Amino acid sequence: MAYNVLVADSVIEFLDTLSKSERDRIMKRLHLLEERPHSAGEPRGKFWILKVGRTDYRLAFRIVEEEHAVRVTAIEKRKSHRYKEFYQ
Repeated sequence: MAYNVLVADSVIEFLDTLSKSERDRIMKRLHLLEERPHSAGEPRGKFWILKVGRTDYRLAFRIVEEEHAVRVTAIEKRKSHRYKEFYQ
């Protein structure tokens, strides 16, 4: 049974600012969360982190087993100051 992937509005807005190639790369990674979120990402602090290929982008998400859903809450470059919040 596939997980329902829910993406925060702020993530969608950010994706709209990226080039088509970057956006496509991220979308491919998001599709992995539908079938196997536990093996696609790594647990880090209060979030799971999904690396996006050779880019510096990281997606923060939570797995909500009761809803059989994955909630993608943020996307950040690995070296950004906000990325460090993922580990708290």
